[in-house]
Amino acid sequence: MKKLNLFASIINTATRFTRYIALLVMASMMFFITFGVVNRWLFTPIIGDIELVQLGMVVLIMCGLAYTEQAGSHIAIGLIVDRFPVKVQKIFEIFTNLLTTVVTLTIGFIYIGVALNHQNHMQLSTGLLNIPYYPIDYIIVLGFVMWGMQGLLKLVLPIVSIFQTDQESRKEV
Repeated sequence: MKKLNLFASIINTATRFTRYIALLVMASMMFFITFGVVNRWLFTPIIGDIELVQLGMVVLIMCGLAYTEQAGSHIAIGLIVDRFPVKVQKIFEIFTNLLTTVVTLTIGFIYIGVALNHQNHMQLSTGLLNIPYYPIDYIIVLGFVMWGMQGLLKLVLPIVSIFQTDQESRKEV
């Protein structure tokens, strides 16, 4: 159990770190957009401001995915599942967390190859400022892997608590 708590602590700390990156990028984008609009109003537009905001949005979204999973804030429709008994709802929860973990980690690991390809072979960059895409690709990898790790925590912790509860009830008898 100590190893699981250590693993959860590491994942939650990394999630907190990515959350702060997302908050910092969001605040920076807010000030940058305001500065760009004022400069455009003064007839001195900033070249490449749209590209920088678009890249900032990618960073903001990718760094916010794990925190959104941790907070349970992803969109979910429980119209049908909420009508089942609690045990059946737990089974659905475990199944959805398993799917979330598998899909997000798969995307993250596949995107490592995309990032390496963009870094070494097919060097793509933005049109105006020539900012390379591969650093953004690594941020996408980070976002999906962290989302998958949060999904893994949400998958493992309920399962461990079920077995731990069973063992505690056997000790009491």
